[in-house]
Amino acid sequence: MKPLPKQYMGISMNDDIQTSDAGDQGFGEGYMNETSRIGGAFADGLTLIRFLLTFVVMAVIILGWPSLNAALLATALLIIAALTDIWDDMIGGSERSAFRKFGWFDDIADMVLMTGTLAALVFVVWKNGVLGWGFAVPAFIIIGRELVVGLTKGYEFSKFGWPSTKWGWLKNAITILAICVLLASPWLTAWIDMQRVTDGNIVEIFNTASPHVWIAGQALLWIAAALSLATGIAILRGVAPEHEDVS
Repeated sequence: MKPLPKQYMGISMNDDIQTSDAGDQGFGEGYMNETSRIGGAFADGLTLIRFLLTFVVMAVIILGWPSLNAALLATALLIIAALTDIWDDMIGGSERSAFRKFGWFDDIADMVLMTGTLAALVFVVWKNGVLGWGFAVPAFIIIGRELVVGLTKGYEFSKFGWPSTKWGWLKNAITILAICVLLASPWLTAWIDMQRVTDGNIVEIFNTASPHVWIAGQALLWIAAALSLATGIAILRGVAPEHEDVS
């Protein structure tokens, strides 16, 4: 049996480098450790905020989308939640950092954010009677992939770390981007149509909203679904650690 990679033991490769660099700059190791612990705790707090924001975004979608105000609020909150995923890594290091007590929860918060907001959007679109296969199929692929991987591998990954496949980061980025575009489609479409209005087409544009933003969101969602399938199969087959791209 091959030994687990160093990242799976709760130690980030960057942690050793940072400690060494700190010593070269004249800082004590104790000072650096304390600073890293504070950063790790703050990063864990951002992860918790992202997890809790998911339910706020879902509530806004279910209660108000596709009204312009609800769509704008849901988009803004989703962007903030997505940014916390960048900020926690910048402040506290990788989720596998030894200074993050709840770093293992980082990937779970990401999964909940993507599946929760997407499921809420699917529900509202279905409730309004306009759920088509172009949106439903990739949405269910993404949600199903996260549920299957989480249910079959979740316990193992909570102990040894969640593997990052070669294209995992791209899958997450495109999924969030697709959901943002879909959520923003009501107000973004209204803004685009306002730019297209002339004296000759005002009635036509008023009666028929442009579908281009929604179509663009669906196209991105299909790309995310394809990446979800590829990375999900790699994880379930146990080959993901061989293609890690851990920062």
